[in-house]
Amino acid sequence: MPGDEEKKPEIRRVVTNPAIPSEDEKPEAVEEEELEEQSAPRKTARRKKKVSIRLMLLVIFGAILLCAIVLFFFYPGFHIEKIEVSGNSRVKTEAILASMGIEEGDHLYSNVGGSVEALLDLRYGKLEEKLKKENPYIGEITIEPSFPGHVYVNITERKKVAYVAIPDGYAVVADDGVVLEVENGKIPGGIPQMRGLPVVSAQRGEILNLSSQEGYDVCLTILGAILSADVPSMQGEKDIDFLSYVECIRYCGNMTTFIDLKIPALEQTITVKLDSLTSITDDMNWLKYAVTSGYFDDKTGTVLDMTNNKYILRDA
Repeated sequence: MPGDEEKKPEIRRVVTNPAIPSEDEKPEAVEEEELEEQSAPRKTARRKKKVSIRLMLLVIFGAILLCAIVLFFFYPGFHIEKIEVSGNSRVKTEAILASMGIEEGDHLYSNVGGSVEALLDLRYGKLEEKLKKENPYIGEITIEPSFPGHVYVNITERKKVAYVAIPDGYAVVADDGVVLEVENGKIPGGIPQMRGLPVVSAQRGEILNLSSQEGYDVCLTILGAILSADVPSMQGEKDIDFLSYVECIRYCGNMTTFIDLKIPALEQTITVKLDSLTSITDDMNWLKYAVTSGYFDDKTGTVLDMTNNKYILRDA
């Protein structure tokens, strides 16, 4: 029957636009763009926070630096209040201070430098060199500022150990061979004379100018051994100035040297002959003992031969 015909199901056709992807089918690039759009305000806020922190730190650092600069230049502790000089006996303190040219109130670190070493050690390097050049008696010197307000000047002086005759007078020589003074007139006593040296010229503050250096080196080595013998070897030992007993050191060539010694208890001089410096320290230590202990008091010889292992005293 017509009315009884089965109704055919209605078929709906859904047309999907292939150009518009569904929510589940969005490309990853679109998701990343959306995430970036969401996080952009947060990143901007973080950048602003970092900039503000850096700016604040910069302001704090600038304030600290400014305070440090003000303190460095104006705080009283950074200005000289006192200058202390030590180690000097021959060179007067007043002369040292005048030559330095610094005064109380000057900035404590304004004279630091002169060399890389002096700069690293915070020393007045230029003033050190100036003082050494002006006064040969200054062998070593350190000038160091010390906060607050102190400058310490420590000097090691050269010691005059011998006289050397020159055409128009004599030169005073230090233990390291530097000429300390050049004087006219007769050579005084108190320290030995060095003779037999071919002197060309003598200039204050310089090594003695000689046509041959051998004899000078030999004499200085002997003088060094004499000075070493003068140093007490043990605590409580009597300090005796052995150098004052030596009248003359004569170099005669071929490493042969004579020393003229005063004997305190006798009105005579003993001449000591040397030809080698191998055991010069031991030789001078024994010689000091012999002179100061009275070894020669009952002897008749006037020449002491120390060129062999056995010392021989004989007449001239």
